[in-house]
Amino acid sequence: MDLSLTQIRGFVALARYLNFRRAADELRITQPALSAQIKGLEKDLGVALLTRTTRTVRLTPDGERFLPRARLLLDAVRCTLAEMSGGSSLEHGTLSFSCIPTIAAHAFPQIIREFQRHHPGVRVEMSDDETVNMERRIVNREVEFGIGGRPRSMDQLDFAPILEDPFVLLCRKDHPLAKRSKVAVKQVLKFPIVTLGRGSNVRNTLNTYFSRRGLLFEPEYEVIHHYSLGAMVEAKLGISLLPSMACNMIRGSPNLRVITLDDDKFTRSVGLIKRRGEALSPVAHRFYALGARAMQSKGRRAPPHGPAAITTLRLGSR
Repeated sequence: MDLSLTQIRGFVALARYLNFRRAADELRITQPALSAQIKGLEKDLGVALLTRTTRTVRLTPDGERFLPRARLLLDAVRCTLAEMSGGSSLEHGTLSFSCIPTIAAHAFPQIIREFQRHHPGVRVEMSDDETVNMERRIVNREVEFGIGGRPRSMDQLDFAPILEDPFVLLCRKDHPLAKRSKVAVKQVLKFPIVTLGRGSNVRNTLNTYFSRRGLLFEPEYEVIHHYSLGAMVEAKLGISLLPSMACNMIRGSPNLRVITLDDDKFTRSVGLIKRRGEALSPVAHRFYALGARAMQSKGRRAPPHGPAAITTLRLGSR
């Protein structure tokens, strides 16, 4: 496979207008030339990115998945060129980003320390926010980007996955399920469940998972903070389903046990969230590349069909 930037740029322009004439005019090429670029890109990827009729152009599901990755690839090239022509921006200034609490606590203290070791003149500001607040901060330009789960709405935000974080069962060591090496998800639903409240990335993922399988999910208790959740499980008020990274925040108690679930597709995607169609600054791109590398060493990498975050890392790192 040998994708060209010309092909990717053509696809992004066409996705913006869903009109060959307008996209070709923006790119200053002919419509047949743009059509040839798209056909070549589809051939190289081995998937159809568009459906075409005499009147309409639409993105296929594969096209929808590829679009944010294509934008990130173009962003990576722009950032690399900017970095090469103006490296001083990597030595001074302020970098502001948002991160959901489970990821903030699990990975980013070490990532920030490593980044500032190489760039001591850059001030790093991290806000650990619930999903709703993180997305609001990104859209309102309070932060440059976020690290979290797939956004609830993709109208204003782009998402590029970095890793898959599998869900696990958290229970007391004396719970009836605690002696098992692996637990069926349906078995968990037979017991009272403690979960994080609505609006959190964890709760959104749980609601989507059970809804798609036609299963009723009615937790007994809802809390805001992971520490409260762990305390309630320890107090025998219920058990919980959490991403594996979240368990690192509440593993201090010797009375709790983490158990693998029987569905390896029960995961949440964690990745880069940024404003749609905007490139990261060189300093933000460098920080993100370092963070993506560190996070991939701690979790399951994103599926092969979503390589943009990894590709961006290669283009932006020295």
